[in-house]
Amino acid sequence: RTCYSFFMATPFGWFSIVIIILFTLAGGVPPLRARKPDPDAYPLGEAFASGVFLALALAMMLPASTQLFARVWPHSTEPIASLIAITALLILLGVTHFVRHLEEDLDGHRQEGTNPLVPLFMTIMIAIPSFFLGAALGVSETAQAVLILIAILLHKSSAAFALALKLTESSLSKGAVRGVFALFVLATPTGILVGGILGGDLSSESLLLARATVLAMAAGTFLFMGMLNELQSTAMIKRCRHWRGFAAMLAGLGLTLCARILIGEAHTLG
Repeated sequence: RTCYSFFMATPFGWFSIVIIILFTLAGGVPPLRARKPDPDAYPLGEAFASGVFLALALAMMLPASTQLFARVWPHSTEPIASLIAITALLILLGVTHFVRHLEEDLDGHRQEGTNPLVPLFMTIMIAIPSFFLGAALGVSETAQAVLILIAILLHKSSAAFALALKLTESSLSKGAVRGVFALFVLATPTGILVGGILGGDLSSESLLLARATVLAMAAGTFLFMGMLNELQSTAMIKRCRHWRGFAAMLAGLGLTLCARILIGEAHTLG
């Protein structure tokens, strides 16, 4: 019966699944289909992605995580969400430096393509919150679900573009890149289906704690990808020196902030 119920989404749920997949593919397919994984082919897109990551981290993921931790531990005054975000950022930075030095010691020079662990970790951190957003949509009444869907669509396509760009820059094979991207594509639709059968269980304390932790880790990941990854060559520094790149970054920031305004209720449903 549980397996049968898994596929018994409402008509609006199935509509949401289809349109979310289409928006995600529209954002991620162009960089994935490029013959050469050259980040310079998308200079404004890369700057736009930095704005998306910055807004996702500071205006969506971190505040939502802080709110969820406050619901689980209302008397705690410790900045738990911020500490987890900082930890995730430092882990990514440490892994990147470790792998880079290891490659230099073994080969005498850096190999082409960035460390594949970074986009893999990033994909997981995006996919899991996306799953919970889908679950929130799946358990909502239609009027509220429409609001959540609009917010998801506002940032899903741009996040897909940013993720695909990072995947094509990595040393992963084409097959691995497509497989990892498929994980992100299916995360929200799967959440919608699961949300349809979870019902009241979505508000359990253990699930709230898991969501809060994942969102905080995602905030640290997005900060790293938008501002600290590759340091001197990051898009926030390299692309945004010129007014067009800076404007593209502001566009990504503004679009994601609009999503934050619309999606405000989504993170409080669980």
